[in-house]
Amino acid sequence: MSRRALFGYLILNVLVTFIVMVGVLLLNEARLGATPTPVRNLLTVIITATPDPNYTPPVVYIVVTATPVSGIALQPTPPGGTPQAVPRGDVPTLDPALLPPNPEAAAGNPNACPTYTLVAGDTAIAIAQRYGVPLADLIRVNNLREADLTRLQIGQVLVIPIGGCGLATETPTPTATPSLTPSPPPTATLIPTLSAEQLKIEITRIISPGDITQEGIEIRNISGGVIEIGGWTLSDAKGNVYTFPNYQMFEGRRVVVYTRGGASTSTPLALFWGLPSAIWGDPDQVAVIRDAEGNIQARYSRRQGASVP
Repeated sequence: MSRRALFGYLILNVLVTFIVMVGVLLLNEARLGATPTPVRNLLTVIITATPDPNYTPPVVYIVVTATPVSGIALQPTPPGGTPQAVPRGDVPTLDPALLPPNPEAAAGNPNACPTYTLVAGDTAIAIAQRYGVPLADLIRVNNLREADLTRLQIGQVLVIPIGGCGLATETPTPTATPSLTPSPPPTATLIPTLSAEQLKIEITRIISPGDITQEGIEIRNISGGVIEIGGWTLSDAKGNVYTFPNYQMFEGRRVVVYTRGGASTSTPLALFWGLPSAIWGDPDQVAVIRDAEGNIQARYSRRQGASVP
């Protein structure tokens, strides 16, 4: 192949390649122009209609379940429907004196009591409070039960027992007052009084003589009964005298009269003389007990160590 022919072949290839590339670009632009570009963040426009001033909204009935205590007046049951109640709202308070007479109520009510016709939302409690009557009287005069308060109906007529109107007067049955029989006063138990010959008391021993912390003289009742030793005295040979308080000694009872001071209980087993020092340490000491009349009831010699006549 000659050089001239080779050069012409190259020129032809370049032209063909250029034409093909131009065709491809044109075809691609045509395809892109046919596909719409999506629009983002579109603005939403809401078209509202002008409200009609003559438009009346529909009435919506709300079903309300009455409470067990007061109850709510129910709308009459529509054919094939369910009893419904209308929310009560504000019901003006009425003065029963201003109510017009109700011919129907007067015809069926011999006492001519005022009546009230239930409207939507009425409750028995509210009616009783409005007229100032007890709820129990309102139930009673209308022959109702507490369970009936949950089934009150709109249009139902209730008798209002103002001032006890319509309530039957109950005559209380007199109750006989039981007669009381006075009970005799309790008989006091008397302690048998012993004669002077029966009074027997003895001094059994002297405890810890000379020790003020423990020193005392022991006495025992050997009579056949109770001895009241209040006012009796206990004395020694040196002129020390102790007067017994009001105290009963039962048969066989022992009591110790301590030389030192101390506090006695209401039924003591120990009595306290209240001296500052011991007195029974001297072997020549003699203890003597005298009754309220001054009669000697017992003697005890420290030296002999026993009671002496």
